[in-house]
Amino acid sequence: MDTSARRPVVRFRWRLSFAVAGLAVALGCGKPVARIRVAKKVAPAECRVNGRIVSAAWKDLGGGIERAIVSAWKLPEKNRVNDVSAEGERFEILLPPGDYRLDFSAVGSRGATFKPLSRKVSIAKHQNHLDIGPIDLPISKSTALYGKPAPELAGIIEWQDTPPLALADLHGKVIVLDFFAFYCTICHEHKPDLARLLENCGPRGLVVLAVHDNSLGTMDEVNAKMEPVLRRVFDGEPPKLPLALDGAGEESVFEAYGIYGVPAVILIDPRGRVVRRYHHAGDPQLETDVRRLLRLPVETGFRWSGR
Repeated sequence: MDTSARRPVVRFRWRLSFAVAGLAVALGCGKPVARIRVAKKVAPAECRVNGRIVSAAWKDLGGGIERAIVSAWKLPEKNRVNDVSAEGERFEILLPPGDYRLDFSAVGSRGATFKPLSRKVSIAKHQNHLDIGPIDLPISKSTALYGKPAPELAGIIEWQDTPPLALADLHGKVIVLDFFAFYCTICHEHKPDLARLLENCGPRGLVVLAVHDNSLGTMDEVNAKMEPVLRRVFDGEPPKLPLALDGAGEESVFEAYGIYGVPAVILIDPRGRVVRRYHHAGDPQLETDVRRLLRLPVETGFRWSGR
């Protein structure tokens, strides 16, 4: 009898037997199979660190804290591990056990800025809460100028599209100082806002001056950096804006006004006093305040914050 036709059936039965046996082992019907346990890495519990950022000096001047800003740095590595920006004075930041340096800053009403403070804290294992209380920030140099005579422009080393200016000669004018640098993209994007403000309010008594920092040594260097940028943001030939290049040292205009980062804008009233600081020239409150000082119509819904 020819058995060749039966061979595939035999092979199929053998394969089926092995499959059933493997399934039985997998289901625990055969010899027990050792299980591999994978240890789960459990993150340490985080501690809620909270407190308040205040400024007694700014409160005495009628101001308040609009936003509390806290950064946490792991020690001794000095790696930044967490940041919070909370509305109002109160903040909470989550930290696992370890040693940290906390950096505190804030945004104040009327554009007020502050000198940052730091504090070291240690979080113990299983600690779930730490209240560090109030952090009292001193006001910055520029904020301390609010309501006081504006420093002169003695540190300027070059002028462009304007004769040299002295604040003493501008009594009765409203003055906007726009502090910028060639490497600041936010500064560039708001140059059209500055030009529009000058166009709208210049004929009524507004003086605008853009002041470049001392990172460049000549006005030719400033123009080489800025011309292509201004053509881009103005989509063509830019209008002429009065421009000044600041010098270095204690007599620099940046130093006189306490400007250590850009962009920054300072508004000066017709009596030559500093009104306040703004983050950039596109802040709608800037035009509102300028119009108030010039006694021009102002859009309803805005309140001048420079008083």
